[in-house]
Amino acid sequence: MSDDTRLLEQADDYVSSLDGYFTITTDEDGIYLAVYSPQGEGQPVKVSQITELLRERGIDKVENALLVRVVKEALGTPIKVAEKLVETEPVIQVLVSRDRMEATLQVDMPKGCRPVTIDEIMDKVKQTGIVYGIDSAAIEAARTRPGSMVVCAKGLPPVNGVNAGITYFVDLENKGRPVELDDGRVDFKSLNMFTVVQKDELLAEKVPATQGTAGIDVLGNEVAAKPGKDLLLPTGKNVYAVEGLKVYAAQAGQIVITNKKITVIPLIEVKGDVDLSTGNIEFVGSVIVKGSVQTGFTVKAEGNVEIAGNVSGGIVEGKNVAVRMGIQGMNKGYIKASENVVAKYIENATVLAGKDVIVSDVVLHSKVSAGKRVIVDERRGLIVGGQISAGEEIKAKTIGTYSATNTDIEVGVNPALREEYQTLRKEIKKLEFDLEQAQKALHILRAMNQSTMAPDKHEMLLKLTKAQFHLIGQTETMRNRLSEIEIALEEMRYGHIKVADTVHPGVKLVIGTLVKPVRDATKFANFYAEDGEIKTGSYK
Repeated sequence: MSDDTRLLEQADDYVSSLDGYFTITTDEDGIYLAVYSPQGEGQPVKVSQITELLRERGIDKVENALLVRVVKEALGTPIKVAEKLVETEPVIQVLVSRDRMEATLQVDMPKGCRPVTIDEIMDKVKQTGIVYGIDSAAIEAARTRPGSMVVCAKGLPPVNGVNAGITYFVDLENKGRPVELDDGRVDFKSLNMFTVVQKDELLAEKVPATQGTAGIDVLGNEVAAKPGKDLLLPTGKNVYAVEGLKVYAAQAGQIVITNKKITVIPLIEVKGDVDLSTGNIEFVGSVIVKGSVQTGFTVKAEGNVEIAGNVSGGIVEGKNVAVRMGIQGMNKGYIKASENVVAKYIENATVLAGKDVIVSDVVLHSKVSAGKRVIVDERRGLIVGGQISAGEEIKAKTIGTYSATNTDIEVGVNPALREEYQTLRKEIKKLEFDLEQAQKALHILRAMNQSTMAPDKHEMLLKLTKAQFHLIGQTETMRNRLSEIEIALEEMRYGHIKVADTVHPGVKLVIGTLVKPVRDATKFANFYAEDGEIKTGSYK
């Protein structure tokens, strides 16, 4: 058999069994279907094949009977089976935030929608007025992920100005506290009682407020920055300002800051004793006594008091009180400091301090109360007799004696704070009642016709409005102070009594509401409250 003959036979085999097929075309006036019949034993076209393809193309309004007829006839002639689809348009939404600092984009592609281009989206973005901070990558993401919302543009936020501030060139933090050495001991020769400045010394400088830097919103508009708030120079008495920025001392003296103002005040210096030759002393600044305070005399200062000798039955009050020798109360006078008391010894005296009482030798048969600590750990470091109380810690070498002298040691209590706490609660309750009454009256007045309201009612409305804001501010201030006291009282629950050598029988230990009489001599102990009882740990 020749190659040509073999080729013809193979070709005849190929065409003797061909499946039917169909075409779908789109013309100006509709959708056309042409069905071709099979050859030989080939399979005819099925209606389901046609409907599936039409559905994929978004064409579902076709008469089934028409399709059946066209398939059955299989004439290969295009027959109109549906109207031409009208392509839907993509939906591009661009939204600008209320502050115009951000814009979002969403591209929706309905069924049968034509493709959308980047240029079309960009045109829509620009038509919205967006000209700044456009994110090309975000726009491409919105195009490729229809239905998702993306941030397509961001403005440049303004940088607000910095408030003015005051830089101080004097150390006010460690005033009134003795210098602590590296080993933890206290140097009683360096008391840091006063912050003394010299004439023309620079005390403080104002750092001016800044205006800030403007931003730009997505529409290209400038967004103004808030300028920083200015401050008045803290100039008090005996100081002067240069260029409205720097504050200098007009004379030598002690620097104090009251009501956020810097004042330089001279020191009162008593060359000898406070006695008949001087009389009682009361001063708004600080006082230095080179001698002693004799029985029955008084030194009261709003600043610090430093006494080189003794206090013998006198009264001394100040911010910080330092007695280089000691305090012999004679059960008459007292020492009171809003911050710290420092002395060599205390005997038969009453000493009250808002913060610390620091004694270098002994405390004998005295009543000592400190808001934070009582420290008696130099030289003998002895506490015997009387009542010693502190908010946070009492530390000594030895407490009590072999003869079981009654000595009360109490931590975790600050009577002044508790009294202030109770007073504040009562005052807040009264203020809240006053505020409620003022608001009720305001509600009544505001409900009246303002145009026909009597003049006295107008005046009452103004007074009550001012009073309302005053009461709100006053109440808020008191509540803040109440919170501070609550935190301080909570911290006091964890008070400690530390004994570096021995605590003897006859001593009663109190921590908060817990009481522990000492039955046996205990050495190197740290007493603390835990799980409802006073426990003993090692001295640290």
